[in-house]
Amino acid sequence: MFVMFFFVSMLIVSTLGTFMNVYLFWKFLKMNKGGGFLTFCLAKTVPNTVVCSAFLFWVVPITGLSLTYQQLPRLINVFVGQVAGFGAYVAGALIEMFMAVNRFSVIYFPSYSFKNANYIIVFVFMVSMIYVLFGLIPESCGFVFDPDTFLWRPEKTECGALMEDVILYTIYGTFAISNSLNLVTFVKLCFGKAEGISNIEVVRRRRKRIKFFVQSVIQNCLHIIDMINFNFISNLNDALWFKFIFTSLSLLTIHTLDGLAEID
Repeated sequence: MFVMFFFVSMLIVSTLGTFMNVYLFWKFLKMNKGGGFLTFCLAKTVPNTVVCSAFLFWVVPITGLSLTYQQLPRLINVFVGQVAGFGAYVAGALIEMFMAVNRFSVIYFPSYSFKNANYIIVFVFMVSMIYVLFGLIPESCGFVFDPDTFLWRPEKTECGALMEDVILYTIYGTFAISNSLNLVTFVKLCFGKAEGISNIEVVRRRRKRIKFFVQSVIQNCLHIIDMINFNFISNLNDALWFKFIFTSLSLLTIHTLDGLAEID
C-alpha cells in the first residue's frame, strides 16, 4: 500500500513540477530583456526543473521497476543526487538570496539599474557545480536515492555526513542574508514616503508591493523549511511514511510550489 502511495504521489507531483517549471522557463524567456529581475525568475526555473525531473525520470522509474539500492549503478545514482540534491538545491537558494538583494536595491537605491543579473547567475551556477563535484570526486561522498527506504540520503560515510552539514549551513547562511534584507525592505515598504502622487495611489502601490513582498518572503523560506523537515522533524518518528513525507516529498514539494508561486 505504501509503495503505491509513494509511486503515485511522486509521479503526480514531479510531473506537475517539471512541466510547470518548463512552461515558466519559456514564459520568462520571452518576457526577459536581459539583466533585470526577470533574469532571476528565469534562472530559478532551472534548478526547480532539475529537482522535479530527478524524481520524474529517476525515482519514479526505479520505484516502478522495484529495483533495490544494490541494483542501481552507483555513479549514475550519485550523479543524479549531486546535481539535483546539491547543485540545483544550492543554486535555488542562492538565486532567492540575490533576488532579495535585488528587491533591497530597488527600494533603497531606485536610481541604480540592476544590470549585473546575468553575471550573478553565471556565478551561482559555477558555485552549484562546485557543490556537485564535492560529492563526485571524493570516494563515497555523494547524495543518493535509496529505493530500499524510498528516501534520498547521503552515503553512509563520514564524508557523506560532512557534506550533509555543508548543505545545511549553506542554507542557514542564505536564509539569514535573504531575510535580513527582506526585513529592512519591509520597513521601507511600510514607512517610506513617496512624493508627487496622491495618498490613495500611495496606499494602492504599497498594498501591491507588500503582497508581492510577502510572496517573496514565503519563497525565501521554502529551503529552510525543507532543511528543518529533513534534519529534525523526520527524526521524530521512525515510521517509513513519516520519514518519506518530511524528506523526499518535502524536497519535491518545495520545488513544485516555488514554480506555482511564480504564475501570478
